[in-house]
Amino acid sequence: MNVDKLVVKNFHRDDPSHVTILWWLFFGAFLLGLWALYTILPTDQMQPEVLYTLGIIGTWRYGWKSIHLIRGLYYQYVRYPALSSLAEMTQKPSEILVVIPCYRTTPEISAPVFKALIDEIGNFGVACRAVACVTDEADINIIESQFDKLKQRVPVSLYIIDQDGTGKRNTMADALTLLAEERPVSKDSVLILMDGDTVLPEGILTKVSGFLMRYHDLGALTTHNKPIVKGNSLTRQWYRQRMAQRHFYMSSLSLTYRVLVLTGRFSAYRASLALSPDFIDSLRYDHVKHWRYGRIRMLTGDDKSTWFFILKERWKMLYIPDVAVTCLEDAPSGSFVKTSLSLMTRWYGNMLRSNIRAIQLGPKKAGWFLWICLLDQRISMWTTLIGPALALVVATYMGAKVVIAYLFWVVATRSANVLLISIQSGQFHPIFVPLLWYEQLIGSLVKVYLFFHPNIQRWTRQDINSKVEDHSISQEIKRWLPHLETLAAFCSLLIFVMWLYG
Repeated sequence: MNVDKLVVKNFHRDDPSHVTILWWLFFGAFLLGLWALYTILPTDQMQPEVLYTLGIIGTWRYGWKSIHLIRGLYYQYVRYPALSSLAEMTQKPSEILVVIPCYRTTPEISAPVFKALIDEIGNFGVACRAVACVTDEADINIIESQFDKLKQRVPVSLYIIDQDGTGKRNTMADALTLLAEERPVSKDSVLILMDGDTVLPEGILTKVSGFLMRYHDLGALTTHNKPIVKGNSLTRQWYRQRMAQRHFYMSSLSLTYRVLVLTGRFSAYRASLALSPDFIDSLRYDHVKHWRYGRIRMLTGDDKSTWFFILKERWKMLYIPDVAVTCLEDAPSGSFVKTSLSLMTRWYGNMLRSNIRAIQLGPKKAGWFLWICLLDQRISMWTTLIGPALALVVATYMGAKVVIAYLFWVVATRSANVLLISIQSGQFHPIFVPLLWYEQLIGSLVKVYLFFHPNIQRWTRQDINSKVEDHSISQEIKRWLPHLETLAAFCSLLIFVMWLYG
């Protein structure tokens, strides 16, 4: 299937031309408005300490970003082509195994997903065992009809299990257990974990299996993602901007055979590794320990669990930048702010819970560059807040012109940020600049809140969460203590900023 020509009702890749023009006009009008306010308001001399602080933070942030850019470009245009050329000269695996959970996906999503999957398996031409985890009868009919066509081309075994709503983790673990217990897998078998709203491009199985066959110390790999979004223009561009950032950072990290996550949308594993009891248990029973909450069982973030297992066991990981799966993103209903907050709560919660234990592995086991990146994730959620907090504090003494000047600084620095990312990803949109700042600022607030509330977990499409119905005194203390910690943290940040200002 040619995914570039894929059309799904109510899903869109990008804005129409007239909408993009309107966003350009909005961005230009915003800058003109800021300039008009800046010229009208009275001028006060800025204290040099404020400029030094912003300059130091900016130098660090954009110096670090430039390092990622250089590494990513080198990987994408030098290292990866050399790796890929060797991977193309390998033989095919003896078997492909696929696990694909589908939770409340509509037929207009399921139909192209399974058609593309069946076409790709048939073209690849090796035996396949697949487990589909479904909730709706309509999905079963679509899946069975597609796999019936595949049986005429390659040996195939299809298993359908019920996804009962107890969580994606349990269902995926059940599917892996089924495959492991049915019969042993050969050392060269490849296992695919993918979502039921991911459309595969032509040739992806040849590409990913070639790497796993050629490089025997490679445990897993993931690919580039391109979103087709059901939602408004802001939500659509926000997804595109996030995928461009993902491509930017994953290319950089892959230079040292590490990635930040083995994305649940599509990742390929060495089957003998993914069907091991330890891997399955890490997926089903994964948890983190917290000094206040004790054992926190991971409900969401299955892709972070598989990533941590591969990292902990010291297998190499790789990012494939020249192959992109198409993700049919059915964003949660509601306004852009509500949608983005819901998704950021899930994504950043998973990131923070997995981040600390990966740091605890140490730089030798995790890899020095990845380890520094993980530390940077924890530091940047605080440094991002220093700029706006400092601008507000200074504005109380010097007037609103400081805020206008800071907004110009934001536009300049985030434009440079977006430009760096677009050099590598090839994607740009005028709204990327404010969306990037929105995600950095609001995302940092969400991260700080979740840092003190690590027990908050919730799926956006499943009624599964970590809420505890207990009103005992000890539970009430646990409930209110993190709120006090969060308040104390923000007060400390404010005091620090006031100290910087003097």
